[in-house]
Order: sequence, then C-alpha cells, then structure tokens
Amino acid sequence: MDNFKFLNENNNEIPFHEGSSWIFVGLDGLDDYDFDIITESHYGIHSFLNNFPNHFIVSVLSITGPDEIRHNHLTQGNGWGFDITRDLITIRWVRLRHRRI
Repeated sequence: MDNFKFLNENNNEIPFHEGSSWIFVGLDGLDDYDFDIITESHYGIHSFLNNFPNHFIVSVLSITGPDEIRHNHLTQGNGWGFDITRDLITIRWVRLRHRRI
C-alpha cells in the first residue's frame, strides 16, 4: 500500500482508491446494532489497513500515538504530533456484527 485516503464527513463522494481507508466516527446512531470495539496496536496506519480488503472503510473511534494523546472525531485536524505511517499507534475501531430487528 503506497498511500491511504483519510475520509471525513465533508466528503460528498467516496473517491476510487486502491486499498482500504478509514474514517473517524463516534458511537452515535449505533443503538440498533450489535458491535464490538476492537483495540489493536500497529507500527503505522498501513499495517492496520492491510488487514482489510480493497475499498473497505474502517470506522475508527480513536488513534493514540507514542505521545499517548488520543485523536478522535472531535480532535481531527489538530495534527498528529507523531509519524502515523511508522510509529507505534493504538487504534480503537468498530466492527459491526448485525442490525437488531
């Protein structure tokens, strides 16, 4: 994976992109779904995204870098303060299981 595309709620359309990508989300609106919150550590975002198929968009709750500052949907745009492509990062993400009926 040579690069990744960071998506946000201001995107009007999802661009074609090889590989997977991610978007910061909150837990709002998930009351009707069963889901798991997964926490994983990786050396860079590419290592994390390589676990998903092409064109998959991962719902990320937070990314914490070596400085232990948590970045989430409320803090996006404030700068990372570390190398997101190489440093050890901890990622909390949402895995949807199914919608409750």
